[in-house]
Amino acid sequence: MKTTWQSKSEFSKIIIPALTGFSTLLIGIGIGRFGYPPLIPALVKEGWFTISQADYLGASNLTGYIIGSAFATWINKHISFIPLIRISLLTVVLMFILCAFQFNFFIYFILRLITGIAGGIIMVLTAPTIFKHSTTTKKGLLGGIIFSGVGIGIALAGTLIPFLIHQGLKTTWFVFAGISFLLVIFFWTSWPDGSNEKQEFQPSFKSGIKHSIWSKTIVLLLISYVCNAVGFVPHTVFWVDFISRGLDKGLETGTNFWILLGLSAAIGPVITGLMADKFGFSKSIRISLFIKGIGVVMPIFSTSTWSLAISSIFVGSLALGISSLAAGRVTEIVAPDLQKKLWSWMTIGFSITHALTAYVLTYIFSVTDSYYLLFKIGALTLIIGCVLDFIASKTTSQDNLTTQP
Repeated sequence: MKTTWQSKSEFSKIIIPALTGFSTLLIGIGIGRFGYPPLIPALVKEGWFTISQADYLGASNLTGYIIGSAFATWINKHISFIPLIRISLLTVVLMFILCAFQFNFFIYFILRLITGIAGGIIMVLTAPTIFKHSTTTKKGLLGGIIFSGVGIGIALAGTLIPFLIHQGLKTTWFVFAGISFLLVIFFWTSWPDGSNEKQEFQPSFKSGIKHSIWSKTIVLLLISYVCNAVGFVPHTVFWVDFISRGLDKGLETGTNFWILLGLSAAIGPVITGLMADKFGFSKSIRISLFIKGIGVVMPIFSTSTWSLAISSIFVGSLALGISSLAAGRVTEIVAPDLQKKLWSWMTIGFSITHALTAYVLTYIFSVTDSYYLLFKIGALTLIIGCVLDFIASKTTSQDNLTTQP
């Protein structure tokens, strides 16, 4: 479905690249990364792996994701974008097929590691490339639709798995592979004109945009994005347990709130994207961090159903929404040839911080046995991120004044 973007309406300029990126993140991250955790109980029940082995397999995917994120731009210097992204997508499909077979732990570890590497490459390269070569002025909505692919993938996997698992693990993995392959083929030729490029070694210069990847503005943006990772941990790791055991509401109730959080993650990026087109990326990031902080801290003041629901919606919708905004913000503050590199570092920083924070907060909980302390830490960190992003926006204004000819 090759198209000439310039001849299309504004809607077409958004929808074609947006759905291409949407399907790419759905495959590489939504299903490729987050489709695995719901399968862990079945992997253990069917005797494929022990619970500890299944958890290590989840960690192997995260490790691969960090590796892929770190080397994505370097690989793109040697392989043009379109063949590289196609190879990554087909690799994920192949890993789904191979995961349908009961290999030993070591081989399965490698399969999940490779899936993570491909996912990391997809995450780093997809959005910046589409942003750079899209002709639409609605960059916020464009990014929102792209990143909603992750949330839809999570929701799709969570919806299908309870039904598919009755047919066996092999069938589940094959369905994942089939859906992904169809999407790859459908959007095979839908990448924007000019996007089949290699990452250049030397940046091209553009007036008013920073060319150093470690300017004060960028460092502050990176730290605020890392704060977002910290603030997300209380809900991603402890939310279901808090509701199920901490509030004694039972596992079914806890799972229902988790589903609400996941569904919110599917639509959140579109909402933040519309907000970015109205208020700008920088201001929208600050607003989103603040609202997410409110969502994290709400259970401290009320554990009523309405409060837990709003908390799930706020945190879920802004989890990927802030990622979409950050990716858009990157396009505003660095030259085009540095955008993939900066987004790579931000993706790595988020992933590592999220993983380390999970360990730290788990230790704090083991010592204090207090869920509420975890929520306080998460909310406070998000507010700090909000303040840092405000400072970054002021720094950007000053920098642009000094870089104009």
